Amino acid sequence: MVPILIATYAIMMHTMATTTATSANIVKRSYSDQSVHGYMTERTCWWNEVCKEEFQNQFRCKCPQFSYCRSPGRYYNAYCSMTDTGYIWTQPTWDWGPQAFPNI
Repeated sequence: MVPILIATYAIMMHTMATTTATSANIVKRSYSDQSVHGYMTERTCWWNEVCKEEFQNQFRCKCPQFSYCRSPGRYYNAYCSMTDTGYIWTQPTWDWGPQAFPNI
């Protein structure tokens, strides 16, 4: 049991040292795609719901504020997520039509 713990500790220390040495080179990777315009429906998606299906040219729904319509790549379904890495599908603004209460 002790040799396994020592080996595990050595691997952890090596990983930490390698990560620390290369932390200046870590780059957050994401790509923003603005090729899709419009919505199939004017509704807000649930968190982790499909916001864009693969090979479709319109969004299914609008992701909530502070969420991103993201997918692992261009040819995958995209889901509403708070993570801003990966393939980000830029959605049009919230301005869908006239305000509900224009005189207030």
